[in-house]
Parts: sequence; C-alpha cells; structure tokens
Amino acid sequence: MQPINYHLEKQRGLTLISLMVGLLLAMISILAGMMLYKNIVQTTVQTRSDALQDGQIASAMLTLQLELQSAGYGIPKDPTKTHIQLVGDHTIYWRFSDGTNQCRRFQIFTSQDGNARQLTLTKLKAGLCNLTDALPSFDWSDPDDAELNVLAEFRKSDATAVNLPAIISTLTLGQACFPYGMGAKENHPLVTITAENAAITVAKTADAAATGPNAPFRYDFCLSNL
Repeated sequence: MQPINYHLEKQRGLTLISLMVGLLLAMISILAGMMLYKNIVQTTVQTRSDALQDGQIASAMLTLQLELQSAGYGIPKDPTKTHIQLVGDHTIYWRFSDGTNQCRRFQIFTSQDGNARQLTLTKLKAGLCNLTDALPSFDWSDPDDAELNVLAEFRKSDATAVNLPAIISTLTLGQACFPYGMGAKENHPLVTITAENAAITVAKTADAAATGPNAPFRYDFCLSNL
C-alpha cells in the first residue's frame, strides 16, 4: 500500500480573478455595442424626421403654388379693388372667378402652447365670396362656411426643444417676375415664402441662436393674373 501524497500540485485551471476580468471585458463589449445601436437608431429616427419636415414643406409649397396661380383669374382689372392681401407675415388672402366667385386663405398657424405649427389652406364655400368686400372680413373660422385643409403640420418632439421651422410670407406688388420660371419678366404681385430647413431647426434644438449650415428654403410665386 502506497502512502498518501498530500503534496498539492500547482493549479492549472481558471482562477476567480481571471473569471472576473473576463466578465468585465464582456460587459464593456456589450455596453459598447448597445451604445452603438442607440446612436444608429437615433440617427435613423432623426434622418426620417428631417426628411419628413423638408418633404412636408415642399409638398405644401407645391399645392400653394397651384392655388395661388388662380389669384385674380376671371376678374376684370380694377386698381381700386384688392384681390390679394397679406396680413402680418402669416396669412395670405386672394380671390378669383371661374364663373363663380372663389376666395382662398393660406395661413401659417401656431398653437397657443407653441408646440405645433400648421400650414393651412381654407376655401370659402360657394356663394359666400364676392369681389367687393375686404378679404379678411369673411367668416373664415366657421366650418359651415369654410373648408379647412391642412397642408403640413410640425410638432415639437420635446417640450423644451426649439425645433419648429420658422416660416414667413411676404407680398411684393409690382415686382418684375415670371410664373413658373418661363417667359418674359413683367410687373406682377410676387409672393415669397421662406422656410427653415431641417438642418437649421435641428441646430436650433441645441442652440436657439444657431442658423444651421444651409440657407432657408425660398419659394417665389409670380401671380400673372393680377
């Protein structure tokens, strides 16, 4: 019978310290992967939001251009009467006749809490528009008298963010211009709308004084019927 050897050989397996180091490295790798995933998701969501904002503005301006080109159509020229009118820098009124007198209003509307902005087109119902009364004097707010269409809508994603695009309208009478960029320039009323693009509004979210890397969008509508 051989004697029992109580001499312990040197351990060759994993130690508790090596297991803890491995676990720490694995956790660091997982956290890094999660941060990368989070950044990719945020970038994707922001890109989608930016594209949606710029797309809504472009779509709204295309619709507005088609509607504004009707201003003054079918109405005899009379310098004593106003058939297009800008109120402030946010509301444009105009009228025309296609056999029936028609009145329209484009408005840049901001909610009272400042968290939403809409571009709307309102059409007075048949028989309520005439060629003599001041355009703002009609009842544009009564749903029984006017049809409201929302062309675009922007909302703050964060109650503290400054991410609503600034949109401003101007009206110049007697400006040398040509509709749709074609033909010889003549003096017509010119409606100009400037709108901040997504790059500017994103920059303002971080810094209210920032202007972004690009110039605001500019849309010029030459009204050849007036």
